Amino acid sequence: MVKETDPFLQEVPDVFDFDSPQVDPEKLEKQLIENMVHHKGLGLSANQIGIPVTVFAMITDKDPLVVFNPEIIERSEETTYMKEGCLSFPGLYIPIKRSYGIATQFQMSNGEEHAGSFIELSARVFQHESEHMDGDLFIDNVSNFKLKLAMRKRKAFLRELRK
Repeated sequence: MVKETDPFLQEVPDVFDFDSPQVDPEKLEKQLIENMVHHKGLGLSANQIGIPVTVFAMITDKDPLVVFNPEIIERSEETTYMKEGCLSFPGLYIPIKRSYGIATQFQMSNGEEHAGSFIELSARVFQHESEHMDGDLFIDNVSNFKLKLAMRKRKAFLRELRK
């Protein structure tokens, strides 16, 4: 797992090229799902496991979904706040404001084009993982005050775990 201090997380990954794949799409799909489930995440981007392509896995109401070359086409005006974490930032949880609903386009591992709408938690996860596709991190969305507060809480939490 690529951790928060690694500058690789802030690099913009390459668009997945189905005509000349950088990696086998089906193997990548399996690898992302296995890692996401193993680490008990709600989502995981390929660049978080060291593969610089625009692909991520996410938990949906039904089964895990792996999206290639995701795009958010439309965002609802309605927003919600919720604490978020990131597998690359273990133990760090920050309240983030996000759109309640989104309309998206993406491809599946076979290259097939899809359009989808997501609301609530699924929309939040899609937005979080999409930020990884731009080299952005969830900590970029908060004030320094909120970030410092969350980091102090994480430090105290980790100290308690070590006891």
